[in-house]
Amino acid sequence: MLTAKTSSIPLTGNVKVNNGSHILYFYQSEELYLENLVSFVQSAQTVNQHIIVIEAPEIYLAMVEKLKLEGQYLDEFNHTIHYINNYDFYQMYGDFNFERALTNFKNTVQPFVDDHLSVRVWGKVAWANLSSLENETIRYESVADLTVSEIGYMTVCTYNANEVPAAYQTKLMKSHPYLMTDTDFVKSPLYNQSDQTVFPSLANQKKIESELDLYRQKLDFIHVIAHEVRNPLTVIKSFATILKSEIEDKNIQAKLSLIEDYSTAIDYEINHIIQTEQMLTVDSLWKTKLIKALPTIEEVINVMEVKARTQNINVETTILVPANTIMKGNLMGFRLVISNLLSNAIKYSFEGSTVTFNSFIDQGYIHLHIIDKGVGMTVNEQEKLFRKYEKINQEVAGQGIGLFMVHQLVQHFKGRLTVESEKGKGTKMMVCFPL
Repeated sequence: MLTAKTSSIPLTGNVKVNNGSHILYFYQSEELYLENLVSFVQSAQTVNQHIIVIEAPEIYLAMVEKLKLEGQYLDEFNHTIHYINNYDFYQMYGDFNFERALTNFKNTVQPFVDDHLSVRVWGKVAWANLSSLENETIRYESVADLTVSEIGYMTVCTYNANEVPAAYQTKLMKSHPYLMTDTDFVKSPLYNQSDQTVFPSLANQKKIESELDLYRQKLDFIHVIAHEVRNPLTVIKSFATILKSEIEDKNIQAKLSLIEDYSTAIDYEINHIIQTEQMLTVDSLWKTKLIKALPTIEEVINVMEVKARTQNINVETTILVPANTIMKGNLMGFRLVISNLLSNAIKYSFEGSTVTFNSFIDQGYIHLHIIDKGVGMTVNEQEKLFRKYEKINQEVAGQGIGLFMVHQLVQHFKGRLTVESEKGKGTKMMVCFPL
């Protein structure tokens, strides 16, 4: 059986596409449309893949009848075809709501993510008066493109070409890597994720650019040396690893392990600074999509444990987040929130102390609690904590941008961030995001 991580899957008998592909289908002939839908289902059945069909009842029934006539609607396949009335899915009886539409999609695929099943989706877009909802539909399709590529589910979004103006069709092609008609299937010539961003007004852009000038200047040096530093770091780490395997002296092995840790920590810090700059300057990295939370949490924890060892600090973790947990956010943004909070906890801890990381699900939110027993903060210092370029402790290295970014990202992802701290006794950072 296929899994969501399979690199390519059959769209038809002769055509394969990447799993997670987002396909735009403009149809004109209802007869050919039905044939394409049937082919879509049949190719899924050949690899025991589940199919979600979001369609009008009459089209779905016609599909079933055609499959029966061709001997393809067998009893053993019944459990793999899942039907949803597109009138209900797109809620044509109410006003269009972007967040509700995305939530409907999330709720539809969640059971398959929970059961680690591979699935493909066919959905006939059924919003009333599409031409009057142009901006909302394009925004929905742009986020859906990011979402399906992340989860790994191939999705075909179908539109009646006679109901969608040509200019509207062109815009939709920008958020779909593949374009399909009744008779043809090609890569979309206009697909470019970076074109989907809505920029601020000219006045706001000028203000933002002015605020970022200082930080960009501080990062110029990092860009210049990143390549030159990373290459020798890789060599140093490789030689340390080789020597450690050849030397039996435990004391020397421990020192070589420390060299490995320091090399990893330095490389991570360089990468972290560059990623933070990208969050400030590359608009596409602020886009919201559905992401799996646990892999990112585990990835950051692994790196931060290395960083903590270089400062003789222990990291204790309790992660009670199911593997199927899906939240709305951005992988790089979510990673930066966790890494900044953990990095600060380690940075401001006393040598030999412990930093605690707890993560759990409660009342529709994923919670992250980072606790240290370090220097702590006064009430006055806490009030300045999330200001840009504001450093609480001038004796510790840093740009004064990390927690500002954390605050911006948590707000952007509709989360909450609270702080409890006492001078000389440590700090507890609590952040939660809606699922």
